[in-house]
Amino acid sequence: MTSAYNFDEILQQFDACAREYTFPMLDNGYVYLGTVRLTAYRDPERWALVIEVVGYSPRAGGFDGFDNALHLFGNCLKRAPGTANEDFLHPVSEGPDGPTFEDECSEVVLPEARSLTLRDQVVPLHLAPDALAAKGIELVAPPEIRGADLLRSLLPEHRELLLATEEELRARIPADLPQILRLDEWHHPDLASDELPSQSETFRMIADVLVTGDASRYRPTADPNTDWRNWPEGGTL
Repeated sequence: MTSAYNFDEILQQFDACAREYTFPMLDNGYVYLGTVRLTAYRDPERWALVIEVVGYSPRAGGFDGFDNALHLFGNCLKRAPGTANEDFLHPVSEGPDGPTFEDECSEVVLPEARSLTLRDQVVPLHLAPDALAAKGIELVAPPEIRGADLLRSLLPEHRELLLATEEELRARIPADLPQILRLDEWHHPDLASDELPSQSETFRMIADVLVTGDASRYRPTADPNTDWRNWPEGGTL
């Protein structure tokens, strides 16, 4: 099926955003990585891609530090490709047993914190050292529990609530544009080491899927690397 766009156009857009620092950098020094998701949409005339990066920004602190940054790409967007302030979602807030942090701008979690609100659900917290260790969480700054540790403790049970809803995605992507691919993990390029998306097997395959409309063309050979443990430099600036 012939498309109105081509492989090179897609990769050029990805690379342009990477050069402008608006393509996801998973070891962003200002954000501790939590989790990611990628969703691709296309028809013969239009294409779009959303990469969600859920993380914790210690410079924002408190509940403002939690966000899901939506990185948008495509030829049918309401704004320029990359990131925009209105596309940072904040799904985490104080729970009924608060306070959770030492103060509203602090990234230090109170040892007695018992719950928070994730969207409209009250979520109990289990922050004892053995509970965190059981989830493979090594504290950012032991013995304190920081916002990044709290975020990572939520992922095994509550990852879906941290990600965008279908309504939030469709507010940014045409409602009639079919979804063709969704990934919860993949091999992401190391932008800090000057690897561009066009040099990445993952994003070359994704571009091929978008142009052809054939999801089976996504056949990665590289192991996924999007787990937060693979990007230890994130958030350390």
